[in-house]
Amino acid sequence: MISVVMATYNGERFIREQLLSIFNQTMSVDEIIICDDNSRDNTVQIIKNIQKEYKNIDIRLIQNNNNLGYKLNFKKALSFCDADFIFLCDQDDIWLENKVEVMMQIMNVNKNIKVLASTYDLINENDNPIHIDINPRFSNKNMYKCKVKPNALVRVPFERLIVENSFQGCALCICKEVNEKFQRCFSVDFHHDWLINLLASEQNGMYFLNVPLFHYRIHSKNTIGLKGNVTLKGMDHLVSTNTVDARTNTAKNCIQTLNELEKLDNELSLNYPTYTDYREFFNKHILYIENGKVIQLIIQNFNSYYKYFKTTKGRLMDIIVTFKVFINK
Repeated sequence: MISVVMATYNGERFIREQLLSIFNQTMSVDEIIICDDNSRDNTVQIIKNIQKEYKNIDIRLIQNNNNLGYKLNFKKALSFCDADFIFLCDQDDIWLENKVEVMMQIMNVNKNIKVLASTYDLINENDNPIHIDINPRFSNKNMYKCKVKPNALVRVPFERLIVENSFQGCALCICKEVNEKFQRCFSVDFHHDWLINLLASEQNGMYFLNVPLFHYRIHSKNTIGLKGNVTLKGMDHLVSTNTVDARTNTAKNCIQTLNELEKLDNELSLNYPTYTDYREFFNKHILYIENGKVIQLIIQNFNSYYKYFKTTKGRLMDIIVTFKVFINK
């Protein structure tokens, strides 16, 4: 069984176009579950009108009496779903007609895939394409800090996802097993899609397909929006990153992420027993930089964890800042 799960809130402008793109798939879904977070506009009425217009399509509408916020609303929407495969869906995107077919063909053949993310093309509120500067070393519109060839299917390591989330919920197809675990492990401290991706990746089951399968809409009312594309350049970038705090902040965030995940997921030590080694790597990284341990930091560069953590330029900046600490002691 294939389900689509959508969380809505004040989405009257785009909701119909998004639903029609789901109806027009080359492979049909079995149901669409929509959880509306107490919208104040005509979103609910539009959905009800579509239910009447498309009576042959199973559209389930759940209405919240109070606004839960997008994290809890997505969790609630997913709690109504018992399907084998679940597509998460935003209220304002447009799916390409082969999105379901392409992703289901991959997941049916590769049983080890727990969560599959596709990439996307960008559009604005008027359906016009948006073009951004693409970093040739990155993928997924610069969100994934790793180069992936077009049309390639790759596994996403747990180590990379601890550093940051690189795949939005609207890009995901998840299996029933992950949804069940997500319900058990949910916390508002995590974005819902990040937690889903982490739970899959700790079992080596998070995959990325570098094929654009939907139009991701950027507009003024996006709940999350596209991140990772606006950065400082030149001297501004150098000054902002040339501090101990800047060089250790990511490591501190990663430790916090691991600690929170450890509390939520009692299977973490079974699925990914070396997570404690990863946490120790971050602790040592902070210690070396804060105390000017240049030699130890250089040796740490040979640790395989470092490649998931920082770029070559980032590693060089680490050494420079650590050396500054050393000579100022």
